[in-house]
Amino acid sequence: MRACGCDDLATRLVRKLRRTVEIFRFSTVRLDLRQNTTRVNQTLRGIWLATGQPGDPPDPASEMWASWLRGLLEQKQTGQPLPLLEPEAQEMIDLFRLIGDIQRELDREAFGSFILSMTHSAADVIGVYVVAKLAGLFLDSAGIELCTLPVVPLFETITDLRAAPAIMREVLAVPVIRRSIRRQGNVQEVMIGYSDSNKDGGYFSANWELFKAQTKLTGLGESAGVCIAFFHGRGGSVSRGGAPTQRAIAAQPRGSIRGRFRTTEQGEVVSFKYANRGTAGVQLELLASSVLQHALGAGEQSVPNDPEHDDAMEAISGASNAAYRNLLGHRSLLAYFQQASPLQEIGMLNIGSRPARRFGVAASLDDLRAIPFVFAWAQNRHAVTNWYGIGSGIASILHVRGQAAASLLRQMFATHRMFRLIIDEAEKALAMVDLSIAREYAGLVEDEAVAREIFAMIEHEYHLTCETILAITQTTRLASRFTQYSGRLASRLPVIDAVNREQVELLRRYRSNPTDPTRVALLRSINCIAAGFGTTG
Repeated sequence: MRACGCDDLATRLVRKLRRTVEIFRFSTVRLDLRQNTTRVNQTLRGIWLATGQPGDPPDPASEMWASWLRGLLEQKQTGQPLPLLEPEAQEMIDLFRLIGDIQRELDREAFGSFILSMTHSAADVIGVYVVAKLAGLFLDSAGIELCTLPVVPLFETITDLRAAPAIMREVLAVPVIRRSIRRQGNVQEVMIGYSDSNKDGGYFSANWELFKAQTKLTGLGESAGVCIAFFHGRGGSVSRGGAPTQRAIAAQPRGSIRGRFRTTEQGEVVSFKYANRGTAGVQLELLASSVLQHALGAGEQSVPNDPEHDDAMEAISGASNAAYRNLLGHRSLLAYFQQASPLQEIGMLNIGSRPARRFGVAASLDDLRAIPFVFAWAQNRHAVTNWYGIGSGIASILHVRGQAAASLLRQMFATHRMFRLIIDEAEKALAMVDLSIAREYAGLVEDEAVAREIFAMIEHEYHLTCETILAITQTTRLASRFTQYSGRLASRLPVIDAVNREQVELLRRYRSNPTDPTRVALLRSINCIAAGFGTTG
């Protein structure tokens, strides 16, 4: 501009833009990457074979595998290029190399972190560092100092949440990882999954295990001199962590936030909370004020450190988990679920970023992703993911401890924010259940004996859960405490109920003749029910 004689424009416009870029760089947000442990281990097995290691690759759960990974991480790079790998393994190496190229050539802040789904062991986390090292994502050419890409383990199942403290203790003991964390402000982010933990263990058990994992990981970070920051993998529905913002944050364990709170916003939640400037502003104010309250000490009183309360939560969680696993373990539940819900048909909707199944055809419930799992149970008005097992859990402690337990639970309902949150959200979800409509969906199951048996289990647990929750809340009607929620739901239920009954007939017709022109109407019925309840999965 100056060469053209435009000094004034250069000073007023170009210099301003240049300084803005120097301060904020070109990126407005950082891009996270996410991949499953299975794919990472496939890449590492490809590296094992390509580098001439003896024999077949060890089992990823074995000590031999972990020892090999630690050795790779500790040894200096030779400078020799990595042999060409199989296409899938090469794809991941190339992705990591692309990250390095963009960090060096475009913006060092372009990428946030690598999120490792289904983290089962410390070796899984170390394996990501190994891949990053081989792809050139270390600051030094020898690849022994520190990694430039933060690695965030994601703990999702009940088993993995319980193992998380031991896994992170082992991870934090690796020198190169500690150096990498120190470069990242001495903050190690850990993601916790609400969806798969709920699918795995039921609503009550999942919430309690998430709470315990955060408590133990926070303590581990304090003893190790590292700040453990939590990334909450929440969805929109109750069983995927959906809850009022302020109350959800207030119910987190003491010391687990410390001014840092990161969460996912998915699906219809994005439009519901951020569709316009006003609602987006209110939501951000709620988030900021709630995090600030927790950080300034409100969290110290949010969940009392009472061994009696913890013991009661543990007892309810154990019995609740057993009841839920008993349902999921039924030999014919998958067949019942597939036939008594639009599970298969949901896959025909052009929504979502991932397929309904993790690996091909669903041979078991484990193969189904959590989102369609929740979505389909909500469509057929069973909604078991939101409440199943709570009745058995509460009834168990009442049976063992009698009146003393009843008084304790009412006290916890008044003072224990996590327990209160679970009960409140389960009660609201129960108001969405309609057993008469659910029975019509059960009529789609080909084996009538299976339909009767499984539906009887669900019906029994539903009545038991309603009874025990009403006893704790000391009310006579579900969701009567939530007047706005009840009013909105009551105004929509007549239409939703009619669409549900129509959907049963559409499913029957479409399945008997897939060429029947009912497909569009069937998919619209799914959309209509989801819009009515305000949630997909």
